[in-house]
Amino acid sequence: MTILEQLQKIVGSKNVSDDKAIAAAYSRDQHWSFVEPKNPAYVVRPGTKEEIRDVLMLANRENMPVIPWSTGINIRGMTIPVKDQSIMLDVSGLNQIIEISPEMMTATIEPGVTFGMLVEQTKKYGLRPAFPDAPLTVSAVTNNYLRGIYQTSPRDGLDHILSFEIILPNGETLSTGSRLLSKELPYFRYGPGPEIASLFIGGPGTWGVVTELTLKLYRIFKHQEVYYVGFEDIDTPMELLTKVNREELVSGCRFVDTAHWLPPYLGTFDYAYESLPEFVVVLVVENQDKVFQAQDAIVRSYIDKSGGKILDLPSKLADNLKCEMLGAETSSMIFGFKGNFYCVGYYGPLKFLSKYYNDFKQNALEVGFSIEDISYYANTIARFHGQSTYYELEIYFDSSDKKSVEMLRALHARTVENLLDTGIYGWFRPYAGVIEPTLERIGNFADYWKKLQQLIDPNGIMNPGKLF
Repeated sequence: MTILEQLQKIVGSKNVSDDKAIAAAYSRDQHWSFVEPKNPAYVVRPGTKEEIRDVLMLANRENMPVIPWSTGINIRGMTIPVKDQSIMLDVSGLNQIIEISPEMMTATIEPGVTFGMLVEQTKKYGLRPAFPDAPLTVSAVTNNYLRGIYQTSPRDGLDHILSFEIILPNGETLSTGSRLLSKELPYFRYGPGPEIASLFIGGPGTWGVVTELTLKLYRIFKHQEVYYVGFEDIDTPMELLTKVNREELVSGCRFVDTAHWLPPYLGTFDYAYESLPEFVVVLVVENQDKVFQAQDAIVRSYIDKSGGKILDLPSKLADNLKCEMLGAETSSMIFGFKGNFYCVGYYGPLKFLSKYYNDFKQNALEVGFSIEDISYYANTIARFHGQSTYYELEIYFDSSDKKSVEMLRALHARTVENLLDTGIYGWFRPYAGVIEPTLERIGNFADYWKKLQQLIDPNGIMNPGKLF
């Protein structure tokens, strides 16, 4: 039998295609300026774990590359084939919320479950997942598993995964944590023997296909206040940012470059953005009853002493920004006016906020971008993780203009080296253009990383070319 016939036997003729028009839909994403578009040879849509296992076993026997693909919001070129005869494994059909446990505040989900689906169902119990800071159409499994740590809120912290189930390239199923001994017990991250969940997290589909994942849920509070505090320079708000995070007073804390970040994100609103101060700190205070009142009073006192000014934004604009910040994503994010959006996302300490920004702005201007093209924001996370802050350095550009693309590539190379020299914790995702220079700097860790990958995937079929 041909490969196509064997795939049809596994998933059914309606769920596999080698049509070039269908394959083209999987051939590129917004990172195409750095990753060349390429069609997969086959698009396969399994409906069960058993079908995923059988497709992986077939690919392993035939040494065919497999690219796991979840819900269609894919960025950084991470699901673009590198080699010929690749199988695009579209697992969006596995989209069940297996369990929501109000008692344990957990949800167990399949890879096709989007944040929108999860938010909608968990709020019935007064719960929510970690703020996704991403469109509600993305996979909740992919975003948590792939990122490992997750840009979220000071209160929620970083790591939201409890355990998961993954099918390896040879067809074996591996479970982590409490799943190893019993699925009847409440989920717990640690089980007998080494804790291997962390080992698997952070690889873009290179070690297998996650079919179930259990993540933490968090309480939704009725009492909430959002403050928009304006500052005319980048250094003055640092004391306020440090205090509210160190003392765990807020559940959301974002620093934005106002003139360049707000209009491209929320520019559908008729508002004089140029009248705003250069920077805005957005703080969310929430808790129950008197605890909320106490926290809110302390935050207000810190704001009063910060040198910033509480902004009185129009209600529609403020509500929209609040929704975007809290991951509700009812906002009308439009990502700029030039057609394409470039972003370097990474984690680093809060104390480098101004240096990261000033270096990026200087590099962008030097390669030829204008100040209006530059955008920047920081999302602080948790005080127990080295002042961990999620940063985005962003450019809006026209991908049809060859000069702009050349400028962007030059800026990217400068930015990555700059960040590695200054010091960061790690990248938002280990994608093309950031992983290569990083591997050169991490010494024998890279060698052990490769050895572990070869142990789990000796034939190198899982999303090859995305790390090594």
